[in-house]
Amino acid sequence: MGKLSGKVGLITGAASGMGKASAELWASEGAKMAIVDVQDEKGEEVVNGIKSRGGEAMFVHTDVTKVAEIEKMINTTVEKYGRLDFFWHNAGNAGPGLVERTSEEEYDFTLSLHIKAGFFGAKFAIEEMKKIGGGAILFTSSLAGLKASRSSTVYSICKSSLVMMTKCLALHYGQYNIRTNCICPGAVNTPLWPSFMGRDSDKNDAKAVEDAYIAKTPLHRFGQPEDIAKASLFLVSDEASYVNGAILTVDGGISCS
Repeated sequence: MGKLSGKVGLITGAASGMGKASAELWASEGAKMAIVDVQDEKGEEVVNGIKSRGGEAMFVHTDVTKVAEIEKMINTTVEKYGRLDFFWHNAGNAGPGLVERTSEEEYDFTLSLHIKAGFFGAKFAIEEMKKIGGGAILFTSSLAGLKASRSSTVYSICKSSLVMMTKCLALHYGQYNIRTNCICPGAVNTPLWPSFMGRDSDKNDAKAVEDAYIAKTPLHRFGQPEDIAKASLFLVSDEASYVNGAILTVDGGISCS
């Protein structure tokens, strides 16, 4: 029996990177998985990979900046698998850089992708979790949600909002046995990482930026998607049954600097 046997999980942004690694790990532990993303081909590849290893999964194309699609995403999962135990809002982007370079469209899109999607995803997930007597909600924040950054102001606003959202939901919905926690990764080697280049500063030398992160990180390496996946598995599993409202840094210790 796996740690998540008989459970159903949904991860947004699950076609690649941390979401993909986590979906595969959850499935290997027995969870039926809804793989949510806008990258259809990559999402189907994740599903096929899970099925080839004996797991159960489906792909749900969803633009999580649209509330109607978020609600449909939850409903589709429940119609297919009969319940929803775990909801992880992991989808995101690097956001725009300096304030004077940020357009209204970039600002609105980034807030919708991170904050609105997390809020309404949790809303519809909570409705289903109440029906089965509980569940677990996760948000992907960031080191930038805990510490101010030089130029990624919009990104930091979004990620710090997810930290507060975690605490608010944990405070109220714990009475329904719905636990809400948040993961704050540091630099992680995912397909999204290159989009951070040149955003946080005017340094456009990718190797120099990477070297600087590694030098500041006490473990002296980048995180890997599997590092985040293992943390997520703990937080949604029964091993974390008394963990609610936690803000878990998985950053190699860089937040201590």
